[in-house]
Amino acid sequence: MLKRKWMKLAVTAMLAGAMFCFGGCGGADKDAADAGTDVKAAAPTGTYIGQENDGVAEFKGIRYGEFKPFLPATDVTTTEADEIKATDWGAACIQPYSEVEVASQGECSQDCLFLNIFTKDVESAGKPVIVWIHGGSYIWGGANDPCYDPQYFVRNLPDGEDCVFVTINYRLNFMGGCDLSSLEGYTDEYAKAINLSKLDQTQALKWVNENITAWGGDANNVTIMGHSSGGAAVQMLMADPDSNQYFNRVIENSGVQAQVAVTKEAVAEDSQKAFDILGVKSIEELTSLTDKKISGKIEELTDETNLGSRCADGDIISETWWDDLRSGSAKDIDLLIGAVNGEEDWDAIDWANGNSEPLADAQPIYDMIKAKEESKPDVYGRYYVLDDPAFYEKFCALGDDKVKSTMDLWNEIAAPYPSLVTAEEQAKNNENVYLYYWEYAPDKEEVLAYSKDAAEVSPWGRAMHTMDVCFEFGTKEGYTELTGDPEKMPDSLIQKTQAAIYNFMKTGDPNGEGVAAWTPYNNDTKCTMVVKPDQSWSCESDYRSDVYDLLRTIRAYGEK
Repeated sequence: MLKRKWMKLAVTAMLAGAMFCFGGCGGADKDAADAGTDVKAAAPTGTYIGQENDGVAEFKGIRYGEFKPFLPATDVTTTEADEIKATDWGAACIQPYSEVEVASQGECSQDCLFLNIFTKDVESAGKPVIVWIHGGSYIWGGANDPCYDPQYFVRNLPDGEDCVFVTINYRLNFMGGCDLSSLEGYTDEYAKAINLSKLDQTQALKWVNENITAWGGDANNVTIMGHSSGGAAVQMLMADPDSNQYFNRVIENSGVQAQVAVTKEAVAEDSQKAFDILGVKSIEELTSLTDKKISGKIEELTDETNLGSRCADGDIISETWWDDLRSGSAKDIDLLIGAVNGEEDWDAIDWANGNSEPLADAQPIYDMIKAKEESKPDVYGRYYVLDDPAFYEKFCALGDDKVKSTMDLWNEIAAPYPSLVTAEEQAKNNENVYLYYWEYAPDKEEVLAYSKDAAEVSPWGRAMHTMDVCFEFGTKEGYTELTGDPEKMPDSLIQKTQAAIYNFMKTGDPNGEGVAAWTPYNNDTKCTMVVKPDQSWSCESDYRSDVYDLLRTIRAYGEK
């Protein structure tokens, strides 16, 4: 499962009604506007022609940067005088084909510098803006994945409410991050190839800052949102003043930079492997590669290297980025962050006996934990080295099922614990920090019955990676392998989740009509909003403190 996994690496408005009443989740009740009607937006970089789709103006495939292979994107050269058709998704980055990742099944190219814009009314001004950065371990994914289709979120907003929802593509795999210094003809202009994915994302945010008013967006009220490696991306953007000048808020779903961090030495080694696979020895040969040539090698490149991940190169990403964040480099950025309780439960399935029963022995899971610790150096001081031989047994003693407890440790390393600590650190500098922990999942047996062999369920019926995102977007049919029958996906939970997201992007506070009282996280309240298995929401103080207190005994998060 690709959306769920890291690939083993990888809103205060008072709204009408007794609840925050969206106009129909998953597109059930749509506005009566005729689909296919042209709609225009005149921006500094072009006059874009989109289409209206049942009350949502959609602009797809807008170029946000000029592309040159393995060089940072530059500003687009088109002007308002240029009429530009924006009705089709732009190409996603080249990636391995997958039956799950829809982006891999369509047009893919090295040149993937495109974004998409959705809003109800282009003419209305002053609307909050949200920019979505997809996940996929910097290897897979794209904005055209139906799970991430913003039309439902926008359409579901109550009458009188609107936003501008932007989704972006960016360079992945070795195209998004590699070290070219060993190639013949190398010059300093190619030094930034080591972190092109982050530069692409920043370029997209710069484009939004300079153009989004053409869609009625408020360039001074921008939220960025990302999941999994996209969550790691927003964390890095948040820590960097060169990037965070373009946004005000961050929503981070199950995404922690430590999961996708690599050293400069590892990038150099993997880059050479990539050049050998591609058969190139010079900059000229590399930059002359066709999309077809790269596509033919992309499976091997993915299997043999770990390129595209983030590297603290000291230029694009500060070598002290975590200390920078803790010291207030993002002090003006509001944060909503969280994870789900069964993040990587997929790894505990007994595949020999089907995809619904847990392993009988915890050893394979423990081996994964040790492999993660041993295979990567402590690049940022953010891994959880098991220095204490007794720690594992102490952790397992918190529960009565060793397999489940070992899986809990693996899950905590993946997202919940580092999400908590990120919230703690940001709360020292900003009072608008909100932490959540998502426990709701549809009935396991119903998902298995509906999705059959494609079903992706936790052996313990818990929420796995991406479950929260399914409710944030509310697409219903976007990820049925995880959520099951679209007709049974609870509308009320979609409404409540989207209300919290909209309130936060609008004001920096998720509270509002239809959302249970959500107390900001700080070192006094230690409040976490828990989305419980029965769909209720409850703000709990010091939630799961026994787990977190024990995790802190390994090493203080962020310390070398």
